[in-house]
Amino acid sequence: MDALSQELQDFLIRLGKEPHCVSEKVEHYIKHIMHLIYADDEAVLQQYYGLFGNDVKPLEDIAKEHGVSPETMRKIIEANVRRMAVSPEWQMVKQLIKE
Repeated sequence: MDALSQELQDFLIRLGKEPHCVSEKVEHYIKHIMHLIYADDEAVLQQYYGLFGNDVKPLEDIAKEHGVSPETMRKIIEANVRRMAVSPEWQMVKQLIKE
C-alpha cells in the first residue's frame, strides 16, 4: 500500500474506532467520498473499518459473504482505498482534518 492509501486507511481505522473524532461536516464529506466507489464496495469498507455505526467485521467473514478468498477481498479493499485516496475530494478533506 502506497503512502496516500496508507494515510487514508489510518484515518478510516481511527474513524471506525473513534466515530466522534471528526466533525459532522467531515463525516459527511467522508460519506460523499465513499460514494466514489461501487455501493457493494462501499458496504465492504464500512464493515471492514466499522464506519458509520457498523461493527468491525473480520476480513475472512466479509470474503466468505462475497464468495471470494480473504486475499482477493484484501486486494479489493486496498484498490478501493487507493481510488478514494487519490481523489481531489479526499485531498480537500485531508486539509480540513489537519486544520
